[in-house]
Amino acid sequence: MPVRLSDNSKLRPARRFPDQLAALLSRRIASGALPPGTKLPSEAALAARFRVSRSVVREALSQLKYEGLLVSRQGLGVTVVGEAGRRSFRVGESERLNPEELNDVYEMRAILEAEAAALAALRRTPSQLERLSACLARMADAVAQDADGTEDDLAFHRAVAAMSGNRVLHSLMDFLHARLRQVIRTARSHSRRTSGLPPLVQQEHEMIFAAIAAGDAEGARRSCLSHLQNAARRLGLSRGAGRSSGKEPPAHA
Repeated sequence: MPVRLSDNSKLRPARRFPDQLAALLSRRIASGALPPGTKLPSEAALAARFRVSRSVVREALSQLKYEGLLVSRQGLGVTVVGEAGRRSFRVGESERLNPEELNDVYEMRAILEAEAAALAALRRTPSQLERLSACLARMADAVAQDADGTEDDLAFHRAVAAMSGNRVLHSLMDFLHARLRQVIRTARSHSRRTSGLPPLVQQEHEMIFAAIAAGDAEGARRSCLSHLQNAARRLGLSRGAGRSSGKEPPAHA
């Protein structure tokens, strides 16, 4: 069936137009506004509706076809498959995420990493603890020298995910951390300009390590969740901070 697109749909020039259009259509598919079986308007009609070139529309549709959300059949045009056809998990680069999307990512990060830390406390090996301790030491050196410790921060959280013993969880966390690298780097830069924050954040990591080293699954879960809630709050996020309230200046994530 043909679909009508509302007149208030606009694309902003801050992002590539194909990415914007693909994201807009993806959201409508996810929300049910474009249910499976919906036939999209022609490329020319979409180009006119969004005031972009047909090449922009073609690239956007190609993205969604690759992801499995759309299918193109000769003589039938482009039809919505829906979320059931999605081939891959996708999160945009952190600098392209709006506040609501970043909220979602941090909320998911808190859920996943807290459980990963609990599993790490039960499954860690001596060699893994040594590697985690080395990450912590390098992070402490970065704080003492007022240096950027982004890579060691990422290495710490990735090591915790690896210690969970769950390869799928480890792979997913690697994916998320790679997407959040710039957010973490920017946040660490902000924290270095705020007196007292870098040592406080370092202490949060030390509490995670101590609980994992002690085999305290619940303590590791609480410490990791608290750290990520604090990180979200320091970034000015709301849902990503869970039940925590209030805001602090942007700091380390």
